Amino acid sequence: MKRILFITLLALVFGCAKMTEEKRAKLAIEYYQEGMVAYANRDYSKAVERLKEALKYLENLTPQQIKDAKYVIAESYYMNKDYINAVVYFEDFLFYYPDVSESEKAYFMLVDSYMKVAPDPYRDQTYTLKAIDKVKDFLSKFPQSPYAERVRAIMEDAQRKLARHEYLIGRFYEDFGYYYSASLRYRDLLINYPEQVSDVEVSFRYIKSLLLVRLQAKRQEDKYRKWIEEAQKHLKDAKSEEDKRAIQRRIEFLEGEVQRWKKLAEESYEDGLKNMERYKSIYGENTYYRELKKYVKR
Repeated sequence: MKRILFITLLALVFGCAKMTEEKRAKLAIEYYQEGMVAYANRDYSKAVERLKEALKYLENLTPQQIKDAKYVIAESYYMNKDYINAVVYFEDFLFYYPDVSESEKAYFMLVDSYMKVAPDPYRDQTYTLKAIDKVKDFLSKFPQSPYAERVRAIMEDAQRKLARHEYLIGRFYEDFGYYYSASLRYRDLLINYPEQVSDVEVSFRYIKSLLLVRLQAKRQEDKYRKWIEEAQKHLKDAKSEEDKRAIQRRIEFLEGEVQRWKKLAEESYEDGLKNMERYKSIYGENTYYRELKKYVKR
């Protein structure tokens, strides 16, 4: 009797397992078909939902169906303007299928998605830089692509955004009196983004910042002199030789910083004067040039 019961239970277990596998296979195909129909009908949200469910049973899908499902999910996110998820799923698709027929279009949509999630120029431009990297990869892989012109337009847009970002940082430094940092930003703008900025204005701001580094240097010198005075007082009160040596090293470092800023101020001012003459030769004595004359030491 016990043997018969055991065999019956065993048959039930295997029967349920078999039904479960059959059900999984059935669900995989049903979800896949429903997802592809939804995609064809432009119901992209439903397409994503159904195809994600189908991929839970991917052992019951063919390699072709798995590839198609992954592509359609990525494109559906893109068509729904959910660009963050589009980036994630296109990256995944291209990692596993770099050389299939859909790769070129997928790569274009990936580039476009990166650019669309990139924030305004006031914020971090990591995604903009990523978009530029992807543009370069795309043009290298698909130089004759019908998407090439659109990808180049994305590159131009990205460069304009980066230029604006750098310009705003330069203005921040300039407005708050960090003239040396401002001069470096403006110089890099003129070198790296000559077509994306106004040369007449950015050159003016570059020269102005160079001429005014001396004001920042004076503030820095005053700060360091105060710290040197405080350190010298501590030096007098120091008990051990080790403390005295440590304080002396601090004083030497601070004095070195004073000299460094003096040198920066002198070199920047001289560069400013040279660039000012060059500016005059190109643009004449315009409004910007007349303002620059105000910053020349009398």
